[in-house]
Amino acid sequence: MPIKTEDIAREGLHGYLAQPEGGAQGGVLILPTIFAVNPFARGFADGLAHAGLAAAVWDPYSGLPLVTEYEESRKRSRTLTDAGVAAMLSKWIDFMLGGLRVKSLGTIGFCLGGRYGLLLAAQDQRIKACAVAYPTIEMPMLPNQQQDALAVADAIRCPVHLMQPGHDHVTSADTYGTLKEALHRRSAPTTVQFHPDAEHGFMHRKEPEANRIATTLATPQVIAFLQACLR
Repeated sequence: MPIKTEDIAREGLHGYLAQPEGGAQGGVLILPTIFAVNPFARGFADGLAHAGLAAAVWDPYSGLPLVTEYEESRKRSRTLTDAGVAAMLSKWIDFMLGGLRVKSLGTIGFCLGGRYGLLLAAQDQRIKACAVAYPTIEMPMLPNQQQDALAVADAIRCPVHLMQPGHDHVTSADTYGTLKEALHRRSAPTTVQFHPDAEHGFMHRKEPEANRIATTLATPQVIAFLQACLR
C-alpha cells in the first residue's frame, strides 16, 4: 500500500507522521522509547501505514536534535512530567481525530512510552486500543513521575495488548504481575505475549537471537491487534 510521510513541527506538535496515500479510518499514536523519533520509531510508523493505519510518532523532547547516547537520552527523559506529557498527547489526539479525521484512535508505547500509553488509555476514553511493549515501570516511582501506572491500569476501558520479555532488567516480574492482575480485573479484553528468553527492548535490539525471534513473532500480532480494534 503506497504511503506518504512527513516530519511534524507545528502548533506545539513535534514528531513524524506516516499514513496511506488514500487516508485511513484508524490511527495509532506511537509513544517511543527514550531515544524518541529514531529510525525504529519511524520504521514502525511506516509499517503501520502500509497496514492501512495512520501512524504518528510523538517526540517527547519537542523537537530537540536527535541523540543516540543512552545517558543523554535518559537525562532528557527525567525532565518529563506526567502532567506535561498528558498535555502534549492530548494535542496529538486532537490533531489525529480532527486534522487527520481518523474515526478511531489507538496507541502503542515502547519502554518509556509503554508507561505513558497505560496512563493515556486510563485517562482518555478517546483511545480505543492500547498496546504496550516492555513498559518501563520503575518502583518506587521516579522523582519526575506523579502518577502510578499500576494503580490506574484497571481504569482502562479499551482492549490492551501487552508484550512482556522474560529478562526485563527495568520492570520487575512482580511489577508485571501487579499490572496483569489490574488488567485482568477489567471487563475489556487483555492479550499478553510472553517471550521468556527475550530482553527489555527486544524489538530494538537484534542480539541475542531470542530478541530477533520475539520481534518476528510480536510485530505481526500487535499490528493485527491494532487493525482489529481500529477498523
